[in-house]
Amino acid sequence: VYRTYDPRAKILREMAKTAAPELHRTAARTEEVALKILHDAHPDRPNATNVDFWASVVLTGAGIPKELFTTIFATSRVAGWTAHVLESLSDLRLIRPASRWIGPEPGRKPLQLAKR
Repeated sequence: VYRTYDPRAKILREMAKTAAPELHRTAARTEEVALKILHDAHPDRPNATNVDFWASVVLTGAGIPKELFTTIFATSRVAGWTAHVLESLSDLRLIRPASRWIGPEPGRKPLQLAKR
């Protein structure tokens, strides 16, 4: 969920009306309810639907199997990822993440799902 509405999502939302009219109605209602729930839970946070939500409706309307969605979404980002890598290589600064590890201690095996 993004803080501002992605202009690509707006275009895909319109495309979905033609590509999958029934699914568009369901998706539009789902979007409306989800955003209301998010707003009620966090009124101080702006929330907006991401581009992949509406892309999935268009892809469904085009007859693309759901199993290919992740590949299609990743492929559409390769140019951006590549640009980030090239920028990083031109700078060669050491990246020091501000995140802290919250996973299991090194050497400990995670609990089996059934025991969690």
